[in-house]
Order: sequence, then structure tokens, then C-alpha cells
Amino acid sequence: MDTKKRKELVLRNTEEVVTEEELDEILETKDKPSCYVGYETSGPIHLGTWLSIRTLIDMQKAGFEVKVLFADLHTYLNKKGEMGWIRDMIKYWKATFEALGLEADFINGSSFQENDEYFHDLLEMSLNTTINRGTRSMQEVARGEKDSQSISQIIYPLMQALDIEYLDLDVAIGGMEQRKIHMLAREVLPKIGYDKPCCIHHPLVVSLKGGNKMSSSKPETMFPLHASSEVIKERINGAYCPQEEVEGNPVLQIAKFHIFGSDDILEIERPEKYGGNIVFRKYEELEESFGNGDLHPADLKKGVAKKVVETLEPVRKKFKEEPELLEPLEEIGHKKPDYIS
Repeated sequence: MDTKKRKELVLRNTEEVVTEEELDEILETKDKPSCYVGYETSGPIHLGTWLSIRTLIDMQKAGFEVKVLFADLHTYLNKKGEMGWIRDMIKYWKATFEALGLEADFINGSSFQENDEYFHDLLEMSLNTTINRGTRSMQEVARGEKDSQSISQIIYPLMQALDIEYLDLDVAIGGMEQRKIHMLAREVLPKIGYDKPCCIHHPLVVSLKGGNKMSSSKPETMFPLHASSEVIKERINGAYCPQEEVEGNPVLQIAKFHIFGSDDILEIERPEKYGGNIVFRKYEELEESFGNGDLHPADLKKGVAKKVVETLEPVRKKFKEEPELLEPLEEIGHKKPDYIS
């Protein structure tokens, strides 16, 4: 695959690269560059997480060595669970990623974050970062109200920046909510003798109810990837999808990222009196058809839901075989799906 095609693959489904010149140099000079995403393992894997997984699969196709950081210490520092439970959650997360076809180097943050060298570098990072800068970098990520944030939540972004060096990465990937932390990394890492990373950011997935990003604490705004086919269909059928409205439409967004964004097509089945079956091979065709009123929201939802259910069958199969992996989710109020007896 030539450099141009690799770059197109890397950047599809993304919103920003900092900087494009740095990415070009990486692609032109390195046969096997490395990239990563770090995850707090504090809840179910849903559509928002799926977008970053899809980005990693694209990076893999483009010749990158992919690393996945399960940020156990970060999750703890951000007040999202005790360590034993967090590590049980990691097993569920890893199983989901593998079921989706991601072949990566899976790493627990605590496996290297507790060594002496890392600790001393963390102190150097803290010497070069103001409290205000650390707090601002966590605005989109920190749990709790601003006035109740703890010192641990300022240590968090410093560790995230340092992880990039210790994992020997060329590219750091995250949603747009991670941007301020990545900019902190680019600013502070050179001050302690390390290179600044190239950063790629994908958009935030909107809630199924429209508006804000989806949240695992609000089930109606999303569905976990291990959900039953009935739940997936129900949530997509109830999603915000006004006729002819394209901007901020979560059903179109699912189609863009998770159908066309994986080189697939979308077939819409409908009666002859409503135009008969239609196949879309590019997202732009789908958006135009929906935007001008040729495609009804009910038909769009039905077609997208069917395709998503088919795509996520390997995830359901995995948890049918190993239902015990879902037990940590039950501890935070998420019931096992109906397909598990």
C-alpha cells in the first residue's frame, strides 16, 4: 500500500490530526510506526468506544503496530472504581476488542507506571506543569464537579502524557475530549527530554437521543456492543432521526462510521410501493437520499439496525461462551443480556 492510501486510511473517520506534516514524515520514514489508544475500563463498551476501535483497525491495515492501554491506575485516580474490580473489567474489555477483530498489544498501565524511572519522570512533569494547566487539560475527562476534583485528577494527565513515551509511540489517538491532554503532552514532554507525539482525534459520537455525546450512565443514549439484537433494534428505532435532518443525526453517524467506515455497504429493504429495496455503496449517497427526503427515517433505522446486529454477532457469540466476563458490569447495575440464560 502506497503512502497516500495509508494516509487516507489513517485519517478516515477522524476529525483532526496534529500535525499533518508530522504524520506525513512518520508514514514516509517508518516501515512499522506505532500508535495507541488508552481506555478507562469503567463501564460497558458502547458505540463511542467502537469508533476508536475502528480507528485502530484502520491503523493496523495501514501498517501500524497497535497498542491498547488499559489504564487501570488512571481509572482508579479518576474515582471510577477499586483496583480489583477495574482489573476484572479489563478482561471484559479485552474480550470485546478481540471479538471485533482487533489484533493489538494489550497492556495494563500499572505494568510499567509503578517503576522508579516512571515515577521520577512524573515528578519532572509536575515541575513543568502549573496546577491551572493540569486542571484545564482534564476539563472534558474528570469525574465529579470542578470544586470537588482531587490532586489525583491533575496527576492523571501527566501520566497520560508520560505513557506515550514509555510505550514508545509515534501517534496518540483519542476522541476530541482527549485533545487538551494531548496538547499538554506535546508541550511538556520536550521539556523533560522526550519527543512530542503526533496526535489524531476522532469526533465524539452523539447520543442516540441527539445532542450531547452518549453516556453509559444513560442507557437510552447508547447501547453496549454486547447488547442483544432486540435491544440494538429497539435503541436505534427510538433514536433521534428527524426526516431530512442530516446534522447531528445519530443513525446517519452510525452508518458513516460503522458501515461505510469499514468498507461495507448498506441495503435498505422496503416495499415496492415505497420505492423497493435500495443499496448504498457510499455514505455520501445515503446522506443525499435521506437529506432530500427520498429515504424515510423508519427505513433508514431498520436498515442500519439490521447491519449493526449482523456486525456485532461475534461479540454476542463471545459472551454466550464466556458469560462470566460480564459479571463486573452487573456490579454497577448493567444486567446480562437476554441471550445469556
